[in-house]
Amino acid sequence: MTVHSIIDKLCNPQLKELITMAGRPREFDDQQVIDAAMDAFWRDGYEATSAQALVESTGLGRGSLYAAFGNKEKLYHEALRRYHQNSIDFHQEIFARSGSVAERLRLLLQKGTEIDLSNVERNGCMAIFSPLERSAKDATVDRLSRHYIKQLEQMFALLFAQGITSGEFPADRDASVMAKSFMCGYFGFRVFGRIVHEADYQQQAIDALLRTI
Repeated sequence: MTVHSIIDKLCNPQLKELITMAGRPREFDDQQVIDAAMDAFWRDGYEATSAQALVESTGLGRGSLYAAFGNKEKLYHEALRRYHQNSIDFHQEIFARSGSVAERLRLLLQKGTEIDLSNVERNGCMAIFSPLERSAKDATVDRLSRHYIKQLEQMFALLFAQGITSGEFPADRDASVMAKSFMCGYFGFRVFGRIVHEADYQQQAIDALLRTI
């Protein structure tokens, strides 16, 4: 009796896949798989995303997914890391542009509005809903989320420091405090974007938020 015939007799399909793939090189791109998993988690959240949904989203068998990433939770962590990095890159691209700080912040808020109004099938900003859903249950999500917020806070603080140096803001302002304050309004704005799908409402909110700085 061959090894494969023993596998056929004794193993369920998922375990068979794990054993079979262990002897051959990986035939997929991890980064593409993480992107596809991120899209599934972003759309439905952790709890509502089933193993079958991940299989359908990534195009891989369940055994291949778990052999590569360990389990659903670990794949979620990788997806969250990818989302955070994409978000950091998104903010950095806007902050690196020319123009006043207020102009760049307005652009950021307008792009956030476009995302919220065009991706209604997704579960809002993954960086926001992920800690709300998982931080109390998952220490890794809590740690990743806190690290992301600190990174973003430093980026906002550097941006506001530019505005203080250029004279756009008074010299006695504290860039770090400005960053914290604006981020509270910014993330609140993104949450409201999921509740009120009205462009005019969002534009009024943008104008009001910018007046607070």
